[in-house]
Amino acid sequence: MSTKNNPALYFEIPVLDMKRAMMFYERVFGFDFQLEEIHGNEMAMLPFEMDGAGITGSLARGEVYQPSLNGTLIYLRTEDIDETLKRAQSAGAKILFPKTKAGEYSYVAEIQDSEGNRIALMQPLK
Repeated sequence: MSTKNNPALYFEIPVLDMKRAMMFYERVFGFDFQLEEIHGNEMAMLPFEMDGAGITGSLARGEVYQPSLNGTLIYLRTEDIDETLKRAQSAGAKILFPKTKAGEYSYVAEIQDSEGNRIALMQPLK
């Protein structure tokens, strides 16, 4: 019997200044990072649980990583989008798209992170 899996497994958020980016994401989301070097690139790995739902990723710094407002949009889960937006603004983020109800499933918003990336927030509706 085959198991169906979601196609997305992992993401990398491009950064120019790893220390600044780690401080931003720690402040806004409370993430703990594990620093690693992979293929000559500096990576700050996000938390990962083998039996947890969803995907994980890293902050990535290297020659091929260029932050952008126009790249792939990643949605990061939050349980309180209003509080996350407040923390993001106090950490220097720019609000690109305000909190908006997305159908009957969630609230969404978009910010520009410390590195210039467009990052989306999603709060599932209970």
